[in-house]
Amino acid sequence: MVIDPEVIPPSSNKGSRAGRYVPKWAIYSSAGIGVLVLVGLIKTLLPLIGMAFLLAFIWTQSTTNLRY
Repeated sequence: MVIDPEVIPPSSNKGSRAGRYVPKWAIYSSAGIGVLVLVGLIKTLLPLIGMAFLLAFIWTQSTTNLRY
C-alpha cells in the first residue's frame, strides 16, 4: 500500500487551515467599508448629541426661577 504524499490529513495544522482561505483584498475592502460606515455614524451622531446637550442647557436655564 502506497501513501500519497499530497494528501494532508485533516488533523494536522495545515489540514485544518486548508479550507478557510479568505483573500486579503476581501479583508482590506471590508475593513475600509467598515471605517467609512463608522465615520459616517460619528458625523451623524455628534451634532445630534451636541444639539441635545444645548437644548437641555437651554431648558434648565429657562425653567429656573431667578429673582434679582
